[in-house]
Amino acid sequence: MRNILVLQRHSPFNSSKGREALDLILALAAVEHNVSVLFSADAVYQLLPTAGQADFKLKAYPRSFKLFGLYDIDQVYVCRQALTERGIDASALSIDVTVLDKDAIAELLHKQHQVITG
Repeated sequence: MRNILVLQRHSPFNSSKGREALDLILALAAVEHNVSVLFSADAVYQLLPTAGQADFKLKAYPRSFKLFGLYDIDQVYVCRQALTERGIDASALSIDVTVLDKDAIAELLHKQHQVITG
């Protein structure tokens, strides 16, 4: 079993890259890989609740993050710096995540067999 980290960096508001990364994450987990996910940069916006947001024009795929548990994806991380820069508190996120600082992210990256940027 390979350790694969999917690094999400894109906002959910201006492209389908977040949805495509979600599809990849679920597919990798379905074939028995040890998948972890790191949300950084504008991808932290994917973790905010989408209900009632008129400006969220894409299908509300972030609700599918709740499927992570069914696929045994327990290692879901978010970059502390990205949250701070955007004024987002971790308690406002729609799923449970582990908040990592720069050093912890570097350690996480070092433990992976493969890193996929989504």
